[in-house]
Amino acid sequence: MKTILKKVSVLMLLTLLGLNLSFAQEEKLIVTSVSKLTSDMYEIVLNDMIVVKEIKLKKTKIGQREIINLQFPEYISKRGKVFPQVAVLSKDLTDRITSAIITSKVEQLPSPVEPSYKVNKFSPFRRSGSSLKIFASVIFAGTLEVECKVMEGKKGPWIAWPSRKDESSGKYKKQVVFKSREYQKKVENDLLNKYKTSGSESDSGDDDE
Repeated sequence: MKTILKKVSVLMLLTLLGLNLSFAQEEKLIVTSVSKLTSDMYEIVLNDMIVVKEIKLKKTKIGQREIINLQFPEYISKRGKVFPQVAVLSKDLTDRITSAIITSKVEQLPSPVEPSYKVNKFSPFRRSGSSLKIFASVIFAGTLEVECKVMEGKKGPWIAWPSRKDESSGKYKKQVVFKSREYQKKVENDLLNKYKTSGSESDSGDDDE
């Protein structure tokens, strides 16, 4: 009887561990695609859903050593202040993105799982007459933070993801996009609902645009 109970306990433990490992795997952002845009500019896709463009590969030589760093999209205000638009919050993800860019080898996504996400920053912009209403950010799977904005247009509020103005054409180039329209809509609906229910109640803000 003791032997049977011991075996059952072991099986239950392994099952629980398997569930935990499966959950951890689902929460992990996977580099499923990498593309070279220019000699030092790259685009990656995470979990076949989130596309981050214009990632700069910067190489610095210190003696015989070559240091490699990634520069993710940034916004530079009229006052020259730099605001990171995409931030990787884990060394593991940074290393895997760097490896994918250098080797052109991507990872295999076990199953098409939507990354978890949470709204992090949510700060009103109070300049009179501006269509910009909220500075916000979303953290995906606990490891990737993307800045965004709640804007007011003629058809109502909408979400602006990172982009930059091309000096030659005058058009805006998107730096973060979503391959899954359903997933994007889910994230944006949460942001818009938060704006409608509590966006106007906060007193904090940042007008350095």
